[in-house]
Order: sequence, then C-alpha cells, then structure tokens
Amino acid sequence: MVKILSTFGAALSLSLSLSVVLAHGHRGLEKRAAAAAKCSTVYKPVAAGAYPDLDCTPFVQAWLKLVDFSKVPVFPVSNDGACPTDLTTIPKDQCWWTCQKCDAPTDITNCPKTDTWGLTYDDGPSPDSPRLYDNLLAHNQTATLFIVGSRAISFPETLKRAYNEGHQIAIHTWSHPAMTSMSNEQIVAELKWTEKAIFDVIGVTPLYWRPPFGDVDNRVRNIATQLGFKTSIWTQGFDTDDWNIPAGTATTQSVVDTFKSWLTKIPTMSTGFIVLEHDLFPQEVDVSINGILPIAYATKGLVMEPIAQCLNDGKPYKEGAGTFKLLPGSNSTDTGNTTNGNGSKGTNAAAVATNPSTLITAASVIVAAVVALY
Repeated sequence: MVKILSTFGAALSLSLSLSVVLAHGHRGLEKRAAAAAKCSTVYKPVAAGAYPDLDCTPFVQAWLKLVDFSKVPVFPVSNDGACPTDLTTIPKDQCWWTCQKCDAPTDITNCPKTDTWGLTYDDGPSPDSPRLYDNLLAHNQTATLFIVGSRAISFPETLKRAYNEGHQIAIHTWSHPAMTSMSNEQIVAELKWTEKAIFDVIGVTPLYWRPPFGDVDNRVRNIATQLGFKTSIWTQGFDTDDWNIPAGTATTQSVVDTFKSWLTKIPTMSTGFIVLEHDLFPQEVDVSINGILPIAYATKGLVMEPIAQCLNDGKPYKEGAGTFKLLPGSNSTDTGNTTNGNGSKGTNAAAVATNPSTLITAASVIVAAVVALY
C-alpha cells in the first residue's frame, strides 16, 4: 500500500508542477488527482481497510446515524457553489458565506486580540509542503493546516511531520468540493472520511474544519456542528489570492502587494485576523516563503499563531492537545519584535536586534530587500 501511495505521490507531484489549477472560484471544482479520472455517481460501500477514490465524493457508510437530519435546515443545493444571479432569492436565514457574506455567530473568522494573525494553510499535504514546514521550523513558527483527506493518505509521512512539529491539524474535506453543492449525506461523508484518514495517519481527531472556497451555509454548518466540528473560515477581505498564481490570473507580485496593503490596515482593526493561504502548488509555497513570510517575520508587533492558539484553545483534537502546545500569553500583542506561534522570537534579523533603532533599521532593510526581489 505504501509503495502504491509513493508511486501516486510522484505522479501527482509531476502533475501539480505541470498542470494549471482550475479556478478556485465557486463555479468549478478543483480536482487534484494525477489523472482526471471520472468519479462514479453510484456510491458503493468502501471495502474494510480501504479508502474512497481520491478526489471523488465518498460513500457515507455508517456515519449518518450521528446526525439528526430533522434538525438540519432545508435549503436548495447549489450548483457547484455558484451564486444565483438574483441574490435576493437566497433566504436570509440561509447565511450563505459565499453569496451573502454572512458570518454565523459560531464561525471562526478572526483572532480576538489585535495584531494577531491566525496563520493557516489549505489543501496539503503536498510534495511542496515540506519546503513550507522547513521555513516555519527555522523560525520556530507553527500554523493551522487544513488537510484534504485524499492528500492525507497520499502523503502520510508529510502529515506525520507536520503533526510531530506541533502544527495544528484540521479538516478540509475529502475531495475539496463546494460544500453547499453536496447533499446532506455527502457532507457527512466528506467530513468523516477526512477525519478517519487523518486519525489513521496521526492518531488524533481534529475538531476544526474549513469549507473549501469558504462555501458554507446554515445547512452545512448544522451538520458539521452535529458531528462535533468547529467551522473556521477566514477574515473577510484577507484572501491572499495565492491560489490564482498557478491558475494564471495572479502573480507573485500581486499577492505580495495584497499582503503589504494589509500591513497598513491591521493597526486600525479592533480584532486580529485569519488569512487564506495554500500549500498545494509550488507557486503557493514559493510566494509564502519568499514573499509573505519574510515581510511578516520582520514586521514589528505582529503575532503569528495557529488558530487554536489565538483562541486560547489548548484542545484542538477530540483526544486533547496532541502535539499542540498552548502557550500562555503568546496570544497577546507583543511590544517588541514579531512573536511566533510558540511565544519565542523568530530567528530573523529583526528579532535578534535588541536596540530599538537597530530593530527598526533592520526591519526596513529586510522589507526593502524583499520588495526589490519582486
């Protein structure tokens, strides 16, 4: 089995490097299999000890009994998450994040404390994820990683590394669909198969999940909540657009410029924020480790933490903390350098400077150098 997954991983790596990703917008699904295999519309039980087809909507199995469907709101199933032309036709109580920009009271969309960045990456693990992990480890930094179930079993050793290094592992569905386009039964299957895949690899059960594309409404939320999951999205307006680099509709420069524009906005905000980034494609990892993170590490007063840390939640898994370490006081605004997710200073030039004027100068030099690269 390991040999098969290793072979698949190599093929996927080549495919990810050469192919152009489908639009991340809500009118198309992202299929990540090495070959665009046709997914069966006849959902048959999965054999014991096996998993569903990669990147295909899985079969439910016995998990339906975990949900009381009489309590699930009834709303129309969307067409791949696409908004209707007339938005007034959407029921107000649907609270459809994609089309109504509606945050439900239970949605996790920001960090409570100002100047705090909930650092997250979606869609991994991938062949390029280790390069991201290397960078984060070098700066003593951890993040929340929203894991696709199909990727979890494709790259189990990469997922194990992320977990062992203290990153918060969370759920990002099995096949990355627009969740409002799924039936109630499919929603259960997408979440529970991912939960199982992650548990089988690292031995813990994540309590946090993020809907692909942020595509969630009160029907999807209700099912996820009944299954014990916390819906985590991102702060409105804090999408880096990095997914559009491999799609060809964004550039490294435009993504870096988007991030830099937030640095002037962040000090005026009454809360912290959560950002959408990805680690599936090489270009997404490149822009993070070469563009966004160097600037962030050099930004005075910016606190970077996994979501669970910024929410002061020491038990992000059903089993408890796992390898995640909740650090007292690290989710408060630092008065000096950037404070990384473990409460210690990063190993960048700005962090090791102790004289205030030297610190400011060092940070300016780093930012200028990064800008010059782009």
